[in-house]
Amino acid sequence: MFNEKVLCGLGSNINVTGRLNEEGIHQALTNLRRFSILIREMDVQSLDAVATAAVRDAQDGAAFLKRVYDECNLELRVLSGQDECRYTAYGVLSSISGANGLVGDLGGGSLELAQLSHGSVSNSYTLPLGPLRLRAQETRNDKPCLSRIDSVFDDIVQTPMESKAVLYLVGGNWRALGRLHMSQSSYPLRVVHQYTMTYKEIYDFALLISKQSPKSLNGVSDISKKRLELIPIAASVLLMLLGKIRPKKIVFCGTGLREGLAYSRLATREKVQDPLISVCRDLACRVARFPNHGDELSSWIGSIFENESNDEVRLRHATCLLSDIAWRIHPDYRAEYALMEALWLQAAIDHRGRTFLGLATMYRYSSKKVPKLANDVGRLLDEKVLHRARSVGLAARVGETICGGVPGVLHRFSLLKNGNRLFLRCQKDDSSMIGYVVRARFQALARHLSLMPCIENVSLQNN
Repeated sequence: MFNEKVLCGLGSNINVTGRLNEEGIHQALTNLRRFSILIREMDVQSLDAVATAAVRDAQDGAAFLKRVYDECNLELRVLSGQDECRYTAYGVLSSISGANGLVGDLGGGSLELAQLSHGSVSNSYTLPLGPLRLRAQETRNDKPCLSRIDSVFDDIVQTPMESKAVLYLVGGNWRALGRLHMSQSSYPLRVVHQYTMTYKEIYDFALLISKQSPKSLNGVSDISKKRLELIPIAASVLLMLLGKIRPKKIVFCGTGLREGLAYSRLATREKVQDPLISVCRDLACRVARFPNHGDELSSWIGSIFENESNDEVRLRHATCLLSDIAWRIHPDYRAEYALMEALWLQAAIDHRGRTFLGLATMYRYSSKKVPKLANDVGRLLDEKVLHRARSVGLAARVGETICGGVPGVLHRFSLLKNGNRLFLRCQKDDSSMIGYVVRARFQALARHLSLMPCIENVSLQNN
């Protein structure tokens, strides 16, 4: 509902002084006062206020907690390293259904590692490898950064960690690394969540960035200066982790500890729901003229899509739930708006799925006007998937046009394929519903599918 971040650097000197950074304390208290006021104004009924590695390890951590309580009216719960790992892994699960592999969360003061397997979390580790800590050691000419990272990882490789085919990267510093790679490679979809790289791609890039000075990275992206100062160290930590774990695939994750805390509060029946379908249904309830129409539409057009995979069914369903997402927008811009709204949806979906959903929702509004953005992101999909996205969008366009988006009407019509023909059938009493626009859009769908369009009136007995 509302998201705000402030990078305070509480633990930036903890390895040197054993205490929290004074400037960081001032920034934290200043902003926590603001957050406390917002919490009250928003009438928040359920609150998780937590502290992690820096407060957990600092000599003056307890004194800081008391100041937060006294000055900000917030009672912070200090998470153990194991709890931090568990909640972070839950955060990955909340946005990547069925995630299996190793979760790595790089914060300012520590690195948390946890194994995810079929919804359960195991083999968790908390390591003192946060970039803020390591930078302080470099400043003091302490043990070289890379050697220190390597020695810490050597301590944990004695314990086998299974399911390492996928490494999920969590935390602002690693997400910044992902955004930096997107910028350098001119990647068309600038959404870091579920941005995926191969082992070689991420290793070569992390090696390059680890050798850069923060100053050399200025101006290459929209990443904040504070974050850029830590990226070379974050890349060094990642290099060592990659060398020890050697995953086949790396997935950047936009969710983590905070989302994991929220996920842990859900009832079991809510956790097992498909998060993409849930968010699309919620959005439809907020913006559609007739919110309960999407499920019906998905079922209605499903008859012409044969041998679908579970993922294909899911994306068709999501497209139909979003089929009325742009009705308030000026007609000349509905297709472009629908594309952007679906493409950049805050939802549990990978980049290929985002592109499919964006294009299908766009084609629901227009079969001709294709914005430049659609062509740019379209290169993420092969021709077969692009064809299917347009098919789903055009079919949804026919269904929406017939009934005007009103629930409970489509069952009086049927859409089906038979041989080289595409049929739109209705009872004779409903034939007047098949107007000029319906015919034109039905014919456009048939042309796209390389089928002959046939509109038939049938008796109630035969229907």
